[in-house]
Amino acid sequence: MIIDPIDLKLLRHLEAQGYIPISEIINKFLITKEEILLRVKNFEDEGLISRYGVKCFIPAIAGGKWFRGCAFIDSSGEIEFNRAIPLAEEVIENITIPSGVMPNKVLLFYAQNLKECYRLLNRTPNVKYVEIYKVGEYNVTPGYDLSKEEWRVVLQLFENNFNFKNINTIISEPSREDEVRLSRLLLHQGNRRGLFSIIPEINWNLIKNFAHLHIGITTRLNSRDLKKILKKLRCASNITTLFKKRFLQVEFDLWGFSDIQNILNFLFGENRIKLQGFSFARCNRIIDNWIRDLADERAK
Repeated sequence: MIIDPIDLKLLRHLEAQGYIPISEIINKFLITKEEILLRVKNFEDEGLISRYGVKCFIPAIAGGKWFRGCAFIDSSGEIEFNRAIPLAEEVIENITIPSGVMPNKVLLFYAQNLKECYRLLNRTPNVKYVEIYKVGEYNVTPGYDLSKEEWRVVLQLFENNFNFKNINTIISEPSREDEVRLSRLLLHQGNRRGLFSIIPEINWNLIKNFAHLHIGITTRLNSRDLKKILKKLRCASNITTLFKKRFLQVEFDLWGFSDIQNILNFLFGENRIKLQGFSFARCNRIIDNWIRDLADERAK
């Protein structure tokens, strides 16, 4: 599948929040609402978006002190995250070359004890190495008590075959009673009190002319000097985490083979930076079976 910068903007919005602020896109790119809906439908038809999963802001429902964690994992095979971590939320899968330099899986999850999650993951089959970071901390007292009827409405998120057109209707133009209730429960730009999100699973490997690339490097340069050097590349880049206390990850958006050629030629010619490996975004998977089980239990 071939995409353009507008497609990428739409995918990034969907990836982050499951909803596209249509008026913002219209004003920025001077396209119509119909074209936005058509583009997203094309993503769905081509399998770029394989399905929509459900996320839940569990701290607001359960109450108490919670953490949102992010685990960077070097694995030797598939991992059953729904069994390893009780409240796993999403796993991002990467293609890494060579193995061991960059994380090939990134897990987002909720927990009340991050050290316990670290212990559980280290005991999980196929996990070779793991690092855990705190990305959010919450203290909600008391929790939000949903009614049985509201939990029945949440169950509809699992019973219906959602596409973006359905989601947009529920959020921006709800008409039926169940759509109105769902709209109040869904977290989006116009409803910051929402508790649930509908997030797409995206198969990035189906795109032929674009790739999101992480390059693992070692360097003695400080971040300020490294940023100055990367600016010479004249392409979007971002310095992220240090993996295994050694490999610094630098992100790039690549449009075609010439972009990666320019980056590699530049890095090979810079003796203060040593190239160690690559990581390409492959896909993401939403882990929502525990949310369905919770909704089914609370709706009875």
